[in-house]
Amino acid sequence: MEFRIAIVEDNATARTALRGHLMSIANLEVSSFATGVELKAALKKQNFELLLMDYHLGEGKNGVEWVHNLREAGFIRPSTGIIFLTSDRSPQIIGRIMDLQPDVLLIKPYTIASLTRQVNHYLTYRDFIKNALHSLDNKQPDRAVNIIRAKIKEGIPPRLVGDIRKLYARLLVECGEIRRALSIYEDVLTRSEKVLWAQWGKIKCQYASGQWPDCKNHLSDLVNSSLARDKAFEWLASISFEQSAFEDVEKYLNEINFSELSLPAAKLKTMAFQKQDKVIEAIDLLQKKRAMHRSAKDRFVDFTFELAEFYLLLAEESPKTNRTESLSQARKLVGIAGRSQGDPQILQKRDYLLAFGAVIENDLEKAAHLLEGDHIDNYLRTEPSILVIAAKVHHGLGDERKAGELLLMAKQKNAELQVISEQVMNDELIFSGGERLGLNHEQAVAINQTGTQLFIEGSFTSAMKHFYDAFHLSEETPAFGLNLLQCMIEADTGVYRKFNLKQLIDKISTMKLNETNKARLEQLILSSQEQSI
Repeated sequence: MEFRIAIVEDNATARTALRGHLMSIANLEVSSFATGVELKAALKKQNFELLLMDYHLGEGKNGVEWVHNLREAGFIRPSTGIIFLTSDRSPQIIGRIMDLQPDVLLIKPYTIASLTRQVNHYLTYRDFIKNALHSLDNKQPDRAVNIIRAKIKEGIPPRLVGDIRKLYARLLVECGEIRRALSIYEDVLTRSEKVLWAQWGKIKCQYASGQWPDCKNHLSDLVNSSLARDKAFEWLASISFEQSAFEDVEKYLNEINFSELSLPAAKLKTMAFQKQDKVIEAIDLLQKKRAMHRSAKDRFVDFTFELAEFYLLLAEESPKTNRTESLSQARKLVGIAGRSQGDPQILQKRDYLLAFGAVIENDLEKAAHLLEGDHIDNYLRTEPSILVIAAKVHHGLGDERKAGELLLMAKQKNAELQVISEQVMNDELIFSGGERLGLNHEQAVAINQTGTQLFIEGSFTSAMKHFYDAFHLSEETPAFGLNLLQCMIEADTGVYRKFNLKQLIDKISTMKLNETNKARLEQLILSSQEQSI
């Protein structure tokens, strides 16, 4: 079988040299690109089994940012291997690259022998688990896990054990088998406590299972690691946001150099400002980040759109007589960001933001006209925040059914994202959007039903997440809180996300309960007391 590899390197000499080295390796079809934009254009037509990325790619986005963006938009398959190259040995850069869990990291200058050895190792590994990777691409993680389990029983070649364990643990998390994944990460860390991918895997397991105190303790240790410092602060800020500790969000994000603040983290900080009525500080932050990237077109466009979206949300929340300036600023910014763009994803974002502005102004004819483009209804690569905007637009045009579908799609897509600050920020937008449209209770009922089925099947960790989300979306519905409480007791879990058992019981006790719910609460309180004895 022939494997397709894409080189992304902005230095023409280095690119040519890499291509020459790789052409000598059997079964490799080599393509090369100078920028992430060129790679993205190629990915619209074909897939690659392996990407060889340089970290620094000129003034635009770096290699890590491109991999994140292309993965989230669905341009890079889950099975695609990643090899990173960099001449930058700073712990901060190495840490960022390692956060992606690349298959290989090569520090320049590298030798032809080391490059050939690492590529051949990856190809051997890929051939060994090709059926599992095929299942992963077909969105069948459960099948991929079963394939790997069968391989483990048959016996793993010693040189592939580390690669297989890393993939197996990641897939277990994806399938909701958090405890099994955690045991793998902890075993790796018992052998060597400095393995960064295992440290982050453990943190993700603690977060996914709702063990936020343990998660925060582990993160507090990682802020002292030069390889993990910025990401640890971003995680701490994200958890603080979910706990409505907005001053702590600021405190943690202030620890990250302003120039290194990622787009999701910057947006999370603006939302924390807004929650504290610091609108001027929020606008100032986005304006400074936008100005900082004026010479880097892709980053400049991203921050210009974010500032426009902020002005639109500001206009939405303002009295009708106070919206003119915010709407004017938003339209101007959207015009700048959307100018001379041919990317359907960007055109869709541009037109939905303009249509949202028209809906806020109650110009429904203009909003409907803006939705006539061929790119509008293709949601395959649409980011969750724009799906929320789209839901508001269609709701404003009278299509409540489609608005509900788009909110649900936003929630499903957000659950697949890897960046914690992006997930938290989108969750807030989805919640506030659904609340404004009056669709949150309907969404909560559907999520609760799924949670009930998972509970019956004994998948308590997944069920708890669903019950928690349902209760968050509809906090006036005691049944959702009672379901969460029962699930925590059955799973012998004293803490889940922002609730411990006592806090949850106290919250439900203050609600208006019918006789059935009162009896159920009393029984659950008794069960929790018996469990603690």
